[in-house]
Amino acid sequence: MKAVMAALLASVAFSAHADFTSAHQVDLDTPGALERVQRDHPAHVRAITEILREAPYQRPQALSGWVRTAFDAKMASAMLIKTSYPPQARLQFVLDDTEYRALVTLRNVEPSLSPTR
Repeated sequence: MKAVMAALLASVAFSAHADFTSAHQVDLDTPGALERVQRDHPAHVRAITEILREAPYQRPQALSGWVRTAFDAKMASAMLIKTSYPPQARLQFVLDDTEYRALVTLRNVEPSLSPTR
């Protein structure tokens, strides 16, 4: 039963990811990336600059939903990957057929305590 559930969940996760595959990927942290976007996808530049400007001030729990609704992104995720001070998240979002990635510093994070087990 556990194997069936695991297979079912894996297939759902795979199919959900397959719906959001993009033709192009752009790492906005690389030098000259925004200039290439300006040349190749000028309509995306306004949304990208606004996302990168406002994302640090969004709550981490709401960041991906904010990008999806405010900018009509097909997919957005923000996974915390660095426990630095201040914390940083790898933000990924898809506009049209292009996936964009950037490391953003989060400014609206409240610390929380978790009990040990």
